[in-house]
Amino acid sequence: MKNTFILICALLCSLQTMAVSLVIEHRSGADLWQDVAIIGKWAFIEGKLQLFDKSGAVLATELLAEIKNITFVASNPTTDTESVQSNAILVYPNPTQDVLMIQGIEAQTLRVYDLQGHLLSTTNGTQVDVAHLADGTYLLQIGTQVVRFIKK
Repeated sequence: MKNTFILICALLCSLQTMAVSLVIEHRSGADLWQDVAIIGKWAFIEGKLQLFDKSGAVLATELLAEIKNITFVASNPTTDTESVQSNAILVYPNPTQDVLMIQGIEAQTLRVYDLQGHLLSTTNGTQVDVAHLADGTYLLQIGTQVVRFIKK
């Protein structure tokens, strides 16, 4: 109930300031920036905050215990050269049969988990070979973001 109240207050504040980005500060010091325009729904599910886009796809899953602060800001994150960075990560095709492509990131460590939280594979890059997985629903961790995908 407390988390819902905080979220409602934050959403009302964002409407008054015309926020363009949501910033989730983690206790570890890492920040997740998300473009407010693509967020369609928020949900608190089993101790996690889940952000969904307007089509219902998962944008991010964050453990509530790891969140230090949630802020709406009227700017986007910038690089040292002041050019705007986009934090929109596209994972496709979803559902997939063999390879999952990740757009919007530099090559990095990608981890695949089953829904029980067991690590199934780790790879580096911007794509994941999932041909060896049984049909079902899985989680892909990309940095601090987690995306659900379906293997058919």
